[in-house]
Amino acid sequence: MEQMAAVGEGIAAFSYGYVGLRTLGTTLGPQLSLGALTMYVSAAINFSSMVTAFGQSVVMLIQFLSWLDPYMEFMSLAEETKSTGKVPFTGEVETLEFKNVTFSYPKAEKSVLQNVSFEIKKGEKISIVGLNGAGKSTLVKLICRMYKADSGEILINGRNIYEYEYFSYMNTISAVFQDYRIFNFTIAENISCHEKDADVLEVKRLIKEVGLEEKVDELPLGIESRFGKDYDEDGIELSGGQAQKIAIARALYKKASMVILDEPASALEPIAEAEIYEKFNGLVEDKTAIYISHRMSSSVFCDKILIIDDGTVADYDTHENLMQKTESLYYRLFMSQAENYKLEECFS
Repeated sequence: MEQMAAVGEGIAAFSYGYVGLRTLGTTLGPQLSLGALTMYVSAAINFSSMVTAFGQSVVMLIQFLSWLDPYMEFMSLAEETKSTGKVPFTGEVETLEFKNVTFSYPKAEKSVLQNVSFEIKKGEKISIVGLNGAGKSTLVKLICRMYKADSGEILINGRNIYEYEYFSYMNTISAVFQDYRIFNFTIAENISCHEKDADVLEVKRLIKEVGLEEKVDELPLGIESRFGKDYDEDGIELSGGQAQKIAIARALYKKASMVILDEPASALEPIAEAEIYEKFNGLVEDKTAIYISHRMSSSVFCDKILIIDDGTVADYDTHENLMQKTESLYYRLFMSQAENYKLEECFS
């Protein structure tokens, strides 16, 4: 863009210089009249502007064409539902096992996960703990088949997850990620994902369990209140924490045998988040549950804690056993947060 502007300025300078010399009367040609001077100057300005605009259009066209490359690459990918197994998933998740799983993002120099191996049994509540960038969210997205491992296997009930038919497999997993979405539908529709066949009693029960009953009761239309004002001037607005509770209620409404929470309550204060996780732990009952949270308090009630450190499994044990390992990453994280909470209480 700057180069084209410079070219336009150069053309304008040349044109002005030439017309000026002709007006003064030189050997370049007959002397120009004042009217001819005005006409030539106007033409020079228009020509310069058109050259600059043309150059900018060419540059923008080249940029737009370059953006087509990743789009065409994306469109050429095979459909997930057509490129995977045909075995229908029936029953419940009895075991989930990672066997030497390694994963790296395209063009990345280092693997996000390296030779990760662990096993989760039916009904266990597992907390995944680690520093930022350790690979926690990547791990659960591999389970949800959003990514595919570079090597190793992920087995559910002893079978590679990619051998299962896509929709039946996804029906057995319910997940809430950090980048959850609330749609411009009613509260009931956002929780049930059904327009007409929602189980109203179940929706109301879950709203109560996640702590939104008082807020919903204040609304004139209750669970039929619509989010946002894009399609309804009377649409409601919720805080980040309240929207997260709706997303959690949605995950609970789905009758899946494995539930994943990837820091969906990060916008809540520590006490509120701990309460949500404790309630959620009771609501999932005998289902298998996987939690990811930066706050160690959510790990205390879990059966086991999986420690991910720099893409590898640093430890996999109960809270009580991990707290006895005073040199471990888990112990340092837990004690560090405990000290911070004590300081907050002193200044509150």
